[in-house]
Amino acid sequence: MNVPSAAWIDEDGRIVRSNEGVYPAETVIGFGLGKVRMGDNSFADATRDWIERGADSEHVWSSSELAERLKPVDDDKLLAEATFKLALHFEATDDSERAQKHFTKAQELAPDNWNYQRQGWNHKGTAYAAFKVLKKTSNLRKNTDKSFYDPTGLPGENHRRFTEPEMLWTPAVNRVKQLLRR
Repeated sequence: MNVPSAAWIDEDGRIVRSNEGVYPAETVIGFGLGKVRMGDNSFADATRDWIERGADSEHVWSSSELAERLKPVDDDKLLAEATFKLALHFEATDDSERAQKHFTKAQELAPDNWNYQRQGWNHKGTAYAAFKVLKKTSNLRKNTDKSFYDPTGLPGENHRRFTEPEMLWTPAVNRVKQLLRR
């Protein structure tokens, strides 16, 4: 559903944690007069604990916990994946019109799949894609409790960490808002 994404696979080849969109540490990406903060240290800390303690780590999921986190694949998601692959094919063969048509259809079939969103937006250019990502994450923050990624449930996690674009003037604007509320 999103990149980056992580899974833990133990020495026996079993998945013990999966389907998590994570950054290994807090990352800041600048764009023009702004920046976006992504990630926190909760996943890195949990990974270190798992490396040290193995199956005894409190962060390893049971089979039933893993099954709960894996999202079922329905017909729309299967069709979205095939449609997205067609879009990639048309993009690779410089058939921009058909590529865009299929990117749009894949996005309609799987609107929560950020990979489809970003790839389709990038087809129109990097600046366009950056604008669309910022707009969509800003709308998520304003209009829903939904985060850019599903919460991991790890200690110290800031699950809203991916939806906070910050412009150069944001701290000043926030301070003025505080003063006006008083």
